[in-house]
Amino acid sequence: MNIKKYRKLILTLIIITIMSLISSIFIGRFKLGIKETLKYLFGNGDPNDIKTSVLFDIRIPRIVMALFVGTGLSLAGTTYQAVLMNPLASPDVLGTSSAAAFGASLGILLFPNSFLINCIFSFCFGILSIFLVFMITKFKRSDDILSMVLSGMIVGSVFMSLIAIIKYVADTEETLPAITFWLMGSFSSISREQLLYAIPLYIINFGIIYLLRWKLNIMSLGDEEAIVANIDPKKLRAILLTTASIIVSLSVTVAGVVGWVGLVIPHLARTLVGYNHGRLVPCAGILGGVFLLIIDNIARSVGYAEIPIGMLTAFIGAPIFMVLFIRGGKENES
Repeated sequence: MNIKKYRKLILTLIIITIMSLISSIFIGRFKLGIKETLKYLFGNGDPNDIKTSVLFDIRIPRIVMALFVGTGLSLAGTTYQAVLMNPLASPDVLGTSSAAAFGASLGILLFPNSFLINCIFSFCFGILSIFLVFMITKFKRSDDILSMVLSGMIVGSVFMSLIAIIKYVADTEETLPAITFWLMGSFSSISREQLLYAIPLYIINFGIIYLLRWKLNIMSLGDEEAIVANIDPKKLRAILLTTASIIVSLSVTVAGVVGWVGLVIPHLARTLVGYNHGRLVPCAGILGGVFLLIIDNIARSVGYAEIPIGMLTAFIGAPIFMVLFIRGGKENES
C-alpha cells in the first residue's frame, strides 16, 4: 500500500470513529433527541435534569472508555505479537488478564461494596504478573522469548486456579454472581472519576508504543537482527512488554475480561496495511477502538438486559478470525 492509500485509509477510519462516537450518544434505552442533546452538551440544559445525568454521568464516560479500552487491547495485542514473534499472542499471554481478574475477584469477595478498592486490587495484581514473569525468567537465567511465553502460561494458570478458589468459597447469592458478571466484561459501571485516572495512563502508554512502533519491525525479526541494528533486544523487550501489560491490566480493571480484541484486530489491520508496524500500530489502534465501541452499542441496546461485552467479542471476534485464517491460508497456497 502506497502512502496516499494509507493516508486515505487512516482518514476514513478517523471519520468512522467520529461518526461512531456521535451516534453512540443517541443509542440506549433512554432516548435522547438531537436538539436537546446539543443543548445539554453546550451547557444550556438543566443540571438537575435526569437527561443531563444520563448523558454526562453514564453515556459519555462509557463511550470514551470503550474507545480507549478497544484501542489499548488492540495495541497491546500488536505489541505482544511483534515482540514475541507469535501471531497467536494475545493480551493474556503473560498472565496479565488472569492476574487482574483475580485481583478484582478478590476485591469483590473481601470488599463487595467498594468499587475503588476492587479496581486497585485488579490493577496491582495485573502489574504483579509482569514482575512474576520477569522473576521466573531471571531464576531460569534465560530471558528469551520462549521462556517468557512459558512463564506467562505458568503465571496465568496459577491465577486462574486462584479465581476458581474464590468462586468456590464466594457467597452464591450475591458475591458469586457479581464476580461472574464482572469476569464476562462490562462498561456499565464506568464513571467520570474513572476517566480521570484511566485516560492519562492510557495516553502515556499509547505514546510509548507509538514512539517505538518502528522498532517493533526489528523486534519481530528476532534478537540477532536487533543487535545488528544496534538495539538492545532485552531492554526493548522489557519496555514494550511492560507497557503492553500495563494497558491490559488497566483495561481489565475498568471493564473486566474482554477477549479476542487483542488477537483479532491486529490481524485485521495487517490485511489492510501490511506488516510494517509504522503503519500497523495506528491502524490497529483506531480499528480496535471502533470495534469495541460498536460492540458495546450492541451490548446495551439489543435486549432488555445488557449483554456482557466479553460474550459479544467472542461471538463476533471468533468468526472474523476464522475468515482471516482461511483467507490467509488460501493466499499462501496461491
